[in-house]
This record gives sequence, structure tokens and C-alpha cells, in this order.
Amino acid sequence: MTPAETLELFELISRIDDRVLRTTEDEQAAQLMLWSTALRYVPFDFAGRAIGEHYAESAFPVMPKDIATRWRKVGRERLERLPDTFEPCAYPQLDPDDEAGYRAALRARREAVLAGTVRPGGLPELRAASVRVSPGRPNDEYLRAREEMRRRRLDRTGSEVKR
Repeated sequence: MTPAETLELFELISRIDDRVLRTTEDEQAAQLMLWSTALRYVPFDFAGRAIGEHYAESAFPVMPKDIATRWRKVGRERLERLPDTFEPCAYPQLDPDDEAGYRAALRARREAVLAGTVRPGGLPELRAASVRVSPGRPNDEYLRAREEMRRRRLDRTGSEVKR
């Protein structure tokens, strides 16, 4: 979150809990710096929901660590659902031999999943992409070869039985 978003967050918090905000200007500036630094990777809308969840569970004043901890948990859960497969067909602009490009694309994908802009995807999507192959019909050459094998097998088993 940016300092401007953090100020907006403080406004939301002040409507709920007046124990959180500092009273002097110096303390407020330090608090703004601390909170915006601690929550720099947390999206504003998530922080608002996290505050609501915090007060639903606790009577203590909300702290930046409460919001950041919830964000890390959500991020960890999202990344756990991300399969560690990298489909080159999804990135036709990449040269297959470009290792740096591969790593950059992989990093960008993980960051997008972590931020919530891209769904993690997973095994159901990978399965849905597979195509069922129809059994087809055997050709005449195959049918003749199979019949020949059956005759040979019968001849062998018939000769073994005669002994």
C-alpha cells in the first residue's frame, strides 16, 4: 500500500477503533511511515477485509502485523495451488533456449498469482485440456495379422496337448 492508501486505511480504522491512531503530528508521521512500509505489498482492499476479520476475532487494536500476517497466509495458500509446470505454448513469445526469459516469465506468473490478478490454475485445468482419443477401427492389415497370430497360438497349444 502507498502512504496515501495507508492514510485512507487509518480513516477507516478511526471510525472503528480510536485506540489505534496516535495523537501528535510526529507520532502520526512515524506511524504512517511504519504502517505503509509494513503493508507495502498488501493490497488496499485486502487490508480493509483483514481489519474486519481482525475485529471479528479480537478485541485488541489492529496492528500492521495482523494485516500482513493474513496477507502472507493468503499468498502462501495461493502459491501452494500453483502447479510447478510451465507450459511453453502459453508463452509463444519466448525462445525455448532463453533461460533468463523463462525465469522472468515464471517469476511474473508467480507474482501475479500472489497478487491475485491471475488464478493459480491447477490439476483440474490441466486435466480439462487433455483430449480423449477415440478407439478407432482396426485396419485390414491389423485384422489379418491378429488372425494369423491366433492360428499359430492354436497350432502350438494343440501340438502341446497331443503329447
